[in-house]
Amino acid sequence: MDKRRGATAVLDLVALVILVAETVLVGFVAVGYCIYALLDGENRQMSAALGAVMAIFAVGVGAFTWGFAKRRRFALSGALAWQLMQASVGVWLLTVWPLVGVVLIVLAVVVTVSVVRRLADYGRSGEIAAS
Repeated sequence: MDKRRGATAVLDLVALVILVAETVLVGFVAVGYCIYALLDGENRQMSAALGAVMAIFAVGVGAFTWGFAKRRRFALSGALAWQLMQASVGVWLLTVWPLVGVVLIVLAVVVTVSVVRRLADYGRSGEIAAS
């Protein structure tokens, strides 16, 4: 195995670990909002709606994570879109919680680089048909 393939494999593994962690974290937030909806007397509907939205996000990120692990092309666009949203939240958080913002941006960059490298590999191998 040459160094380039080894580095790409390590980058893909790190990106997969990040995607799994993001999936678990989003699922945890969804469950938290649902529990909060049960306990909150004033804003029950808002908490339930946020829990439902986060659950949908968790399912989506989970599908992209599964696809990324199985090397499916459909997962790359979704993973990239999720990372762009995460990076935008990270930029927004830089003024309030700089450490959290920097962590979100760094994680998004790592996964984005992995996705772009994989797309480039698909392009070199001719797996993506030219439109």
